[in-house]
Amino acid sequence: MWFENCLATLGEAHDESVYGAIERLVEAGEQVGFTVHDLIRMLNGGMTLECLLDVIEVRMTGACLDPESKAA
Repeated sequence: MWFENCLATLGEAHDESVYGAIERLVEAGEQVGFTVHDLIRMLNGGMTLECLLDVIEVRMTGACLDPESKAA
């Protein structure tokens, strides 16, 4: 079900490259503490995919600098 929600949110066609991109996005989000439901909620709330990727990147960078900090 979550694949369908992600696909609908991204407005993409059902094909393997899209599934792979979504899987990588979810994996990156999970690495920084987001669940798939968090990601969907952020996108449904109006966050752009570019902004979501920026948030994940900032959290990854912050995790590398200070693994104890969850502020990002």
